[in-house]
Amino acid sequence: MNVFTILVNIGVGSVIGGVTNELAIRMLFRPLKPWYIGRWRVPFTPGLIPSRRDDIAIQMGRLVEEHLLTMEGVKRALTQSGLENTLADWMNRVATDWMTDEQSLRQVLQRALPQIFQEDGTWSDSLRQPLQLHWQTFVDRTLYQYEEKKLRELVPPAGRERLDTALDTVSELLLMRLREFLHSPEGQQSLQSMIRGLLGGGGGMFGGLVGMFLGDDKILGKLLPHLDDLLQRPELSQKLRQMLGIETDKLLDKNVGELVQWIGRDQIDDWSRALFTRLEEQSLRIVDEPLSRLTSPFQNAVNTELIPRLTRWMIETLEKNVELIFQKLAIREIVTRQVEGFPIERIEEMVVGISGREFRMITVLGFILGGIIGLVQGLLSSWLG
Repeated sequence: MNVFTILVNIGVGSVIGGVTNELAIRMLFRPLKPWYIGRWRVPFTPGLIPSRRDDIAIQMGRLVEEHLLTMEGVKRALTQSGLENTLADWMNRVATDWMTDEQSLRQVLQRALPQIFQEDGTWSDSLRQPLQLHWQTFVDRTLYQYEEKKLRELVPPAGRERLDTALDTVSELLLMRLREFLHSPEGQQSLQSMIRGLLGGGGGMFGGLVGMFLGDDKILGKLLPHLDDLLQRPELSQKLRQMLGIETDKLLDKNVGELVQWIGRDQIDDWSRALFTRLEEQSLRIVDEPLSRLTSPFQNAVNTELIPRLTRWMIETLEKNVELIFQKLAIREIVTRQVEGFPIERIEEMVVGISGREFRMITVLGFILGGIIGLVQGLLSSWLG
């Protein structure tokens, strides 16, 4: 048996096995571009991954869309990942910080929109004029929309009940105010003037004789208790209530157009402008209040009711629209484009960084298997030779 021949076979086989495996591993990534000898392209160039990059990108896009980032997986993650609690905690912190801030709403608006206020502190014309125009348009559109509607149709049942109660109160209040007026010095003076006019101006001889013997004070002393007793009678209050009810029904049977015509469009426009001015003044008072004071009545409701409902609605909306989101995102195309634009050197670095030890073991295994094959070949050659 020739030991030297066997050792040579083992060495040659080991080198061939190791170098071949190492070359196969390198050919996964190298060369990056095809090699040419003249017009003839060298086989196996470029490497496997560079030559099949487009196919790999398409397959990775399909893998991510169909098996990794699926609609069912996203829905399950939204339900089980605690995203709702995390979102609620974050929104609570933001809301609490904002609602306990001592700065005024004016300061916040000035930082966000520096031109929103004039130098005197009022709203700028660029904001006020469009709002006033929209307000007037709203008033005109509302009047036109309800022009043929009767007032009775616009008053809800609860409002009609309150109106009936108000009429009862008004009838009693009118009689009470009238009694108070008659007992006041001004009322007694007016009543005396009426008596003088009745007796002196239109009473003739009889009126003159009565005025001569009784006098204004005596007549007033006799008349005032009777008027006071008359004004306290329930029959008069009921009669006045009926009259007010009849007039109210006549008014409720009018439509909005008739009411506007009766009041006058100029008067309606004046009221509209006055109401807008009042709202403007109120808004300026509000913006000077600290945020903590403005939001203090709502802090508990925001933290315990609004934010939980809002986060629940957001998660449910996401769950319901996952399919639509996937369609809009086109995940397969996104992954495909990203892989197509990813540098091959970076892919090689990532793969080698992850599987470098295994690649080295493959090379070592090539040396070992090549050596074993060389040993077997040497033994067979010696035995047959």
